[in-house]
Amino acid sequence: MVAITRKLDKLLEQLTDQQKQAIDMLVEREEYAKGDPDRKSLDQIAEELDTVRKTIYNWRNTPVFQEALAEASRERLAVLAPKAYGAMSKLMSGAQPSTKALDLYFKTQGWVKNEQSIDLTTRSRNDADLEAEIERLTGATKPVKADE
Repeated sequence: MVAITRKLDKLLEQLTDQQKQAIDMLVEREEYAKGDPDRKSLDQIAEELDTVRKTIYNWRNTPVFQEALAEASRERLAVLAPKAYGAMSKLMSGAQPSTKALDLYFKTQGWVKNEQSIDLTTRSRNDADLEAEIERLTGATKPVKADE
C-alpha cells in the first residue's frame, strides 16, 4: 500500500486543491449505491466545490486526474480488503459453505486457474481444391437407387 500512496501523492501534486477535493468526493460518492439518498450527485459535488458540473466532467477527461482518481479508488479498496476477507471467511465457515466464496478463495490463492485455450489451424485452399471437395461431398450425398 505504501507504493500506492507514493504514486497517489505524486499525482496529487499535479492537481489543484479543488481537483484534490473533487477526487475525495468522487471516491466517497462511489461508496453509495445509485438511488441512495447519501450519494451526492455531480451537481451537488460541483456546488460544494463552487464550480459547475462541466468542469468536473472536463477534469475527469484529463489523464492526470483520471489516474489520480483510479489510484485513490484503489487505495480506498485496499483499506476495505480486511472487511471483504472477513465477509468471505464467514461465507466459507458457515454450516453450508458458499461454493462461490470457496471458488473465489481458491482463485485468489492461485490454487484454481480458469485457463482456456483454443488452437485454430487454418489452411488456404485454391479453387481446384474447393471444387474437388464440393464434388466429393456432392457424391457422398447422392441418393442410392433401390435396385443398386
